[in-house]
Amino acid sequence: MITIEDKIESFKKIINEDINESYEKEIEKITSETQKLLEEKKDKTSKEMEKLKRDYEYKFEIKKEKINSKALKEGQDIILNENNKIYKEFFKSLKEKIKDDYKGKLGEIYIKRVLDLVKNEVKEDDIIYVSFDCYERDKEIIQNVLKNVDVIKSENIKLGGFEIVDKDKTYRLNYCVDFMLSDRYNEILTKLRKELNF
Repeated sequence: MITIEDKIESFKKIINEDINESYEKEIEKITSETQKLLEEKKDKTSKEMEKLKRDYEYKFEIKKEKINSKALKEGQDIILNENNKIYKEFFKSLKEKIKDDYKGKLGEIYIKRVLDLVKNEVKEDDIIYVSFDCYERDKEIIQNVLKNVDVIKSENIKLGGFEIVDKDKTYRLNYCVDFMLSDRYNEILTKLRKELNF
């Protein structure tokens, strides 16, 4: 099975070969033009010829450096774009997996454990928001633990979990899986980069 690393290495190799090939042709063209000009100027004295040669070599080196810098920048931009696509794909897959797991037994376990930890903090007039996808299941679990609390569907909760909001909306306790994932996004991204050697 081809890994993400293999795909990236293959992609880097193809990009670098394409870029090098196109710039080598341009360098050959410049070299050819330089040689042609030098041959036309053979009649000049050796001192003038040497100065001319140095000038053209200097210009050639500057042009070569610009071409190499441009090629390197283009390659880095392409690799950065591909890395970003991979990260987005990874997080999309991760969210789908978390959402599927939450809809199953893991979601029930999660909501029961968290409710058990916070039940003494919840007041009867607080409102608890849950996701549309698991509304019926989560509502039943919440009302079994907290009895008279209102449970409302929320479009903001995509992956699962719940939010507790007081009736005056002066505080919000967020136990959403979405919030935890976004809160730890940079940490996860850093670990992913380290794992993939980026």
